[in-house]
Amino acid sequence: MDIDLGITLLGSAVGAVWAGFKSSDEYQRVQRLRFRKALLALESGVERTYQAYVKAIKAGRADGRLTEEEKARARSLARTRAIALAKEAGVDLLRTIGEDYVDVWIAKLVQKRKG
Repeated sequence: MDIDLGITLLGSAVGAVWAGFKSSDEYQRVQRLRFRKALLALESGVERTYQAYVKAIKAGRADGRLTEEEKARARSLARTRAIALAKEAGVDLLRTIGEDYVDVWIAKLVQKRKG
């Protein structure tokens, strides 16, 4: 019984310390910095993909438009490049932004770039 009580108290103490740390200003500052680095990697991935892939396709077309397949490939390239850039900066992009939200952010950045 004493061991169970000790484990419970230790677990409670560790949980309290962790909760206190996560609510600290320093932890919040680190999280904001990580998020900014992740967004910068996304912006850079979108821009580099535009310069290396999209721009060449648009220049070769009279209407300057990409097919749906080319758009999907461009988004995939931007995602892959952004993940690599974030990793170089020491940030796990998918964990920081959220795997389900990376494509949403890429779409927003593409729209922002268009106009």
